[in-house]
Amino acid sequence: MKDVRGAAPPSDPPPPLDPPRRAETTLYLVRHGESEANAARRYAGQADSPLTERGRRQAEAVAAALRGVRFDRVISSDLSRARDTAAIVARDRGLQVEVFPELREVDVGEAEGRPILRRTDNFDVAGGFVQWPGGESLEQVAARVLSALERIVAASPGQTLCVVGHGGVTRILVSHFLGLLPRLYEHATPTQNTNVTVVRTDGISYRVESLFDSAHLSDPSVGETPSSGPGARPRR
Repeated sequence: MKDVRGAAPPSDPPPPLDPPRRAETTLYLVRHGESEANAARRYAGQADSPLTERGRRQAEAVAAALRGVRFDRVISSDLSRARDTAAIVARDRGLQVEVFPELREVDVGEAEGRPILRRTDNFDVAGGFVQWPGGESLEQVAARVLSALERIVAASPGQTLCVVGHGGVTRILVSHFLGLLPRLYEHATPTQNTNVTVVRTDGISYRVESLFDSAHLSDPSVGETPSSGPGARPRR
């Protein structure tokens, strides 16, 4: 039998190492061009409302504004207003648009197709709004979209991605990244179609670099689209 008298006591195991951080991925979150529902000031939600001609001009304008950005992937919601916007961004880059249904707009339930009449019409943030009647809650949208983004980012360390989606989804994501949910971020001015938000992430934390940039819409033929949709801040 082995004599262990006088042996040093076993040392504590070393603390676990922090997981290695991935190279940062840069996300350009681009809202789709003006849709028929936007032009009519109606809630589209997950209905497939196509781009208007003005919406296509807006898509051309944002594609031109982003021409100097080297995208490794162009990703889109499966709704045609986002897919068609993404196709214009990807057109001269030799990239295929990758479609993720999880990135589609908020399900607005009973409000789908209804006119946007006033700020308090089913979207009274100040009054504690958290869910569309018959549709999704803010937390459900965040969980759905973040699940897809986490997979996309995990497959794209160190890359720059264009993600074309929807105003409501981007506002909810920004609110989550800023630690505001269930309160929603209130932008100083109405957000416009094809606005661009830039976010950087290492797959663990998300850092918002810029919000709802629409400088590329200075031409009156493409700018000043009335904001609409479940995440827009209506004009007062």
